[in-house]
Amino acid sequence: MSGFVQSLWEAVGTLFQTFEQLLTDPAQLSCDDLVVLGACSVCVTVAVLWACSGEELRTQKVKVRADFTPGKVYYHGIPPVRAIPCLSPFGLKLETYLRMADIPYEPSTEMAMGPKGKLPWIEYNGQAMGDSNLIIEFLNKEKGVDLNRSLHDADRAVSRAFVKMLEENTYWGGAKCKMIDNQDKIQELWEVSWFIFFFYLKPAIKTIKKNMWAHGIGRHSDAELEAIVEKDVRALSDFLGSKLYLMGDEPTEADAAVFGFLAQILWTMPGTYMYRIVTEDCPNLQAYTIRMKERYWPDWDQLTGNTKKDQ
Repeated sequence: MSGFVQSLWEAVGTLFQTFEQLLTDPAQLSCDDLVVLGACSVCVTVAVLWACSGEELRTQKVKVRADFTPGKVYYHGIPPVRAIPCLSPFGLKLETYLRMADIPYEPSTEMAMGPKGKLPWIEYNGQAMGDSNLIIEFLNKEKGVDLNRSLHDADRAVSRAFVKMLEENTYWGGAKCKMIDNQDKIQELWEVSWFIFFFYLKPAIKTIKKNMWAHGIGRHSDAELEAIVEKDVRALSDFLGSKLYLMGDEPTEADAAVFGFLAQILWTMPGTYMYRIVTEDCPNLQAYTIRMKERYWPDWDQLTGNTKKDQ
């Protein structure tokens, strides 16, 4: 985390500790506390307005560990919640890829943004690298991994097309369904306080809306967007058919991305239209997702703290 973001976070913490005391026991606040409250409020407001340009996040320098183990992957992403090991389809994709490729990795306990101002990212041999697709390409070369070795060129093209459909198009429908239309469910899954919900999740929701509008998909009506998502998911289901994995009897690189996306629907969007499509209209996708989970995530329940009764 850059110095600016770290200082901003510390100021927010001080501000809301004082604010919480003001709500619970205002008589205990001294004049100095009130001065701190006012000063922090001004500083945080100015800092947030300046940071809204995004320049700090786009260019931030990430602090990497000096005592790294050569050749070891240090993974940074959203930590597990009660429903799923990672609330990001991209983070779940990257972790699934690491497991598929038998690449040992160490998850970080800190949710600091990476060199591109996003999650997930990794540290490798003292260097920070962002973007799940670029990370996978790098590790394929570095570790001599090729999960697509059984595919012909045409099959590679098809698998890439499906991944891009999910990540560049269908993803936005999922983000809206999960983060905008079902905010209360996410708050329950994260098990967060009102402070985190209103001052972390709420701004994130605004960012999603802004990005959807810039993408163009956010300019559609709810009905139009849901129709687009349904066609994408049905196309995926039709192509999968009765196969065990996307491209055949054995999983390939694309399965990490497909699983990362579908797992979000099954375990973080119950009761939504996307959940209905996968479980009722396209049951082969549900069976596929469970198959991937059982093969590569034997520690799923341990990470999420789930029991069979919860499931």
